[in-house]
Amino acid sequence: HHSLSYRKDEACRLPLALMTRFVLAYIMTSTSVPQASSPDRDAALADLVIAAASGQDERVRAGITSLHTADIAELLNLLEEAETKQRIFGFLPPQLASEVLSFVAPPTQEILTRQLSNAVLGTVVEHIESDDAVDLLATLSPQRTNAVLEHVSEDLAADISQLMRHPEDVAGGIMQTEYIAVGEGARVERAIETIRSHVNEVSDLHSVFIVNPIGNLVGVLPLRKLILARPTELVEHLMDRQVISVRVDLDQEAVAQVCQKYDLVSLPVVDAEGKLVGLITVDDVVDVLEEEATEDIYKLANLSQEEEVFEPPWQSIRHRLPWLGLNLITTSLSAAVIAFFEDTIRALAVAAAFMTIVAAQGGNAGIQTLTLTVRGLALGEVSLNHARRVLFKELSVALGNGLILGLVAGAVAYLWEGSPLPGGVLALALVVNLVVAAVVGSMVPSLLERCGVDPAVASNVFVTACTDIFGFFSFLGILALLWGSG
Repeated sequence: HHSLSYRKDEACRLPLALMTRFVLAYIMTSTSVPQASSPDRDAALADLVIAAASGQDERVRAGITSLHTADIAELLNLLEEAETKQRIFGFLPPQLASEVLSFVAPPTQEILTRQLSNAVLGTVVEHIESDDAVDLLATLSPQRTNAVLEHVSEDLAADISQLMRHPEDVAGGIMQTEYIAVGEGARVERAIETIRSHVNEVSDLHSVFIVNPIGNLVGVLPLRKLILARPTELVEHLMDRQVISVRVDLDQEAVAQVCQKYDLVSLPVVDAEGKLVGLITVDDVVDVLEEEATEDIYKLANLSQEEEVFEPPWQSIRHRLPWLGLNLITTSLSAAVIAFFEDTIRALAVAAAFMTIVAAQGGNAGIQTLTLTVRGLALGEVSLNHARRVLFKELSVALGNGLILGLVAGAVAYLWEGSPLPGGVLALALVVNLVVAAVVGSMVPSLLERCGVDPAVASNVFVTACTDIFGFFSFLGILALLWGSG
């Protein structure tokens, strides 16, 4: 348990919205997965949030000097008032301010950059890595971006302009241009000297890349291997020629998969001719994984990734209404199936209760299959060639689960009603609907992908619609058939 203490008079001056927001964030950091933090760190951060909100500037100015860059960014994110964020940010020296600006959340970043002049933003761009600079400039208008680039060196401005031409979701959009490369004819001492001369430009150095005279990537030399080598030895005799690299136009999700597959902490990026143009580091890969996971979760819930928690209600309505409208159509089809068997339901009222069990179980089973299939497609574990294998496996699971659940539910229904008919129909309908769920959940994502539609977006609607319709139809249809024959 972390300790959280503050003076009563300070707490009274703390805005209610800030207190609520901080307490929620504090609870999340205290009860979630283990954090790379300590009780002392959390208590110090909590104290500074309260001091900043209550106007104790000198206390904050002295306290932030002991914080990590990421903790300062968290402090700024937790503050509620834009004016307070800007005031505290102004306490930071230029170098630290530049680093913090690349750590803060986008809404806070927009608030902080709003008060900075183009010249100051140019200084910030000079102090941060090129990929972070591109992310920062992407939040500005094109006119202001050009104005900011006038205040940076010509070489850096050219590099950033080149990076900004790439789409943000490909390797070229997340790479940085800071890396160490030497010619294949260089000796170890030359490579080490190159590292020393660029030590202030490259913050994450894991390997030295080897290029031929026209700039093509031909090898990679790990830093550990370089340091242990003799100074006069040629780097081409030490380098690994089996270089794992990606093209500049490769999708960022595929980039993350490459890093995961080969267990890499940095990944060189080449153009169509094989020339080295950039580097992707593991922190960028982590950001990609988080972004892609968030995108898939939003899509499975039929939410737009652009939607934010505190955006205006009319924008949320615009994002959600189309999918809710489609869901209204599919649920109307389910209602039509129920209405078709109105006489059966009137004759056997318990059918109204039992049919919901069949539809709910089918929906849950379908979402389970759907989630596994969509994840497999996203990670490259499942391709269209695996569709038959996936289908057979899921059918086996559905039959097993259907038989077990059908026997249990049928027995309960028999004890409840004292008649074998409702229980038997319930058991049979459960097996049928779980089989339908397996077929739909495993095949719909693959079919959508074959048609060029993102399976994470539309699969959920189709799967739940099918399991609802077939669930009601199978139960009521079998019941009506057997009731009529009886």
